[in-house]
Amino acid sequence: MDNVTIFVSVLVVFSVLALLKAYYDMRKQMKMRIERIVTQRRGMAAKRTTQDVSLRRKTTEEKGLVYWLTKPLPDFKQLANRLERAGATMTAKQYVFRRAMWVLGIMFLTKSILGQPWWIAAAIGLVVGVWIPYKFLNMKIAKQNKAFLQLFPDAIDLIVRGLRSGLPVSESMIVVSQEIPDPVGSVFSNISNSMKLGVSLEKGLQEMARKLDMTEFNFFTTCIVLQRETGGNLAEILNNLSEVLRSRYIMRIKIKAMSSEARASAIIIGILPFFVFAVVSFLSPEYMSPLFNDPTGNLCLGIAGGMLGFGVWVMRRMTQFEI
Repeated sequence: MDNVTIFVSVLVVFSVLALLKAYYDMRKQMKMRIERIVTQRRGMAAKRTTQDVSLRRKTTEEKGLVYWLTKPLPDFKQLANRLERAGATMTAKQYVFRRAMWVLGIMFLTKSILGQPWWIAAAIGLVVGVWIPYKFLNMKIAKQNKAFLQLFPDAIDLIVRGLRSGLPVSESMIVVSQEIPDPVGSVFSNISNSMKLGVSLEKGLQEMARKLDMTEFNFFTTCIVLQRETGGNLAEILNNLSEVLRSRYIMRIKIKAMSSEARASAIIIGILPFFVFAVVSFLSPEYMSPLFNDPTGNLCLGIAGGMLGFGVWVMRRMTQFEI
């Protein structure tokens, strides 16, 4: 009964935090809407345009207790963007609901069938139901980003050729959406469709840049927005940008090749303890039973898992480079 009470209490706390987050988001959206209306009435459109050009600028807003309490909760808007980038068809709420059902189901099976303590069941449920799907989602996003970066310089070159032949930027983007395969073609198709609905080119590019959250596309958006405001040879600017993006992509591949040995070592060192643990458990189950049945063994298992996770994280960080 104590375990059930603890579980229900944790569930109630997270439900209250979710309600607080929804209330906080609603107040934040209402405040932003009021500020936008006031700004438009005061005729400050030029100032707002200058602020929108910087895609990496962070808004300085007051962060109270509610923000820090609800920060660990999922951001449905950002999660929806990540699911769309990964090519998933489900919504953010459906994804969170499925992850919660997986966690509860795995916790129930681990507690009732395997007879493990509730904290081990919760840890297994979080790893299998949340952490592994989240990593799989990140892998799909990384795969989409890699495919995007391979085709993006070709799309820019196609826009440059269209500009030099006399086509406007909007028409050149329509050509890109028709000639370049996905995922680049779908991105420019969404921008073209938004312009057909009356959205300006700058607004469509900025919204897509926030959704993709890629440095290369931010460069592209900033070049077009600044050129339309200040003037200049857009074809030459985009041509230089295409060369820079290709150089960045080649440098990223070289770094990945040079760090392949360190990454392979990290993978082997991270997998080896689990492999040895599985083999020893299969050959001599009694030898590993104190790790699960004895409190001291549980403490040692937790410390070993934490040290192993920290070591793998450090080795992973050592093999990642910013370009």
